[in-house]
Amino acid sequence: MATVAARKTKTSLRSERIFFLGMMAALVALDVWGFAYSFYFRTVLAPPVTYLDRPDWMRWAFMFHGILFTSWIALFATQTVLIGSKRLPLHKQIGQAIYPLYAAMVAYGLFVGWLGAKHGFHDVPFDSVTFSALPWLAIFAFAWMVWAGLNERKDPQRHKRLMLLGTIVISDAGIARIGLFHAFLPDWLDPTVFMLIPLVLWDLATLGRVHRTTITGGLLVAAVLLLAVPLGMTKPWHAVVETLIGGPTVPAGQIA
Repeated sequence: MATVAARKTKTSLRSERIFFLGMMAALVALDVWGFAYSFYFRTVLAPPVTYLDRPDWMRWAFMFHGILFTSWIALFATQTVLIGSKRLPLHKQIGQAIYPLYAAMVAYGLFVGWLGAKHGFHDVPFDSVTFSALPWLAIFAFAWMVWAGLNERKDPQRHKRLMLLGTIVISDAGIARIGLFHAFLPDWLDPTVFMLIPLVLWDLATLGRVHRTTITGGLLVAAVLLLAVPLGMTKPWHAVVETLIGGPTVPAGQIA
């Protein structure tokens, strides 16, 4: 009986590693796809006009933002691979040094959201003040879930789910730019929300229920992705943000 139980546990751990590695690979692929034209491969593809085309400091501000975002995705991929290859000590060592990058992501993400609200977001179907709700709320959701995840290391199931959910919500910056999805989905339906489905199905298949962290974190991610733009359309949001940026909103698809 003990041998059978050990085999089941080993199989369960192996399938868990495969699942989280698969989710990581999907997020990396979708992020690279979403930013292929505007960032990663803009020198070989026909990129849209972005702030990277400006000759002033804003070019470098957005370049640094892209580097920070890429650093987080690379770190998430590395940590997932380390767990999948059973290199837990190194995974822990890297995790203990993550706080500076985490703080930079949150602070700079809020700053870039302000720049977008003031000067416009390229290639989005909403005016700048309306759309600013999405990156700002996504950063707040990322900040809460990753902070909680970093403080839940002693509970691997909560830790893994929180770090995954936090990475999903900021990956929307890339996933939402994939034009193929918008050919089939209405503007209000953010394609990133579908990344929650595999986690829910995984919980049901392995636990027979949806993990509490998946419920709370998943609802937060879904709320941000689906309700941020409607919130951004409200008069109170426009009044507050236009005060913060010191001017009116920039029309959809334009950058100043």
